[in-house]
Amino acid sequence: MSKVLYVEDHPAQRDILAQMLELNGFEVDVASDGLEGVEKARSWLPDLILMDLRMPRMDGFEAIKTIRSYDETKHIPIIAISAWASAKHKERALSAGATEHFTKPVDLSRLLNTIGRYLKD
Repeated sequence: MSKVLYVEDHPAQRDILAQMLELNGFEVDVASDGLEGVEKARSWLPDLILMDLRMPRMDGFEAIKTIRSYDETKHIPIIAISAWASAKHKERALSAGATEHFTKPVDLSRLLNTIGRYLKD
């Protein structure tokens, strides 16, 4: 079973998407901000990370850069998920090291297809 870490500070959004991922066969862990996300990425070593961008303590841009700086986590695909839809924010997320960028509200079938592409065995 593939492991997905979802880093999102909004509890309702976090719970709904985590539940949808579990229903689709993923083992899911969650973090409520970038700092906790970095810690869980290093300790749990997920197969893929979903990362919100605007969060307290450490935003998603900084969390992505930090995750990319460690040998044990630098290879993990990271999909940025944000309400920020501008090309500037998308480019900033990709420059920080995100593999993909999705705008909220997320199209679940498109997200699941994208996750599936990265988690092919």
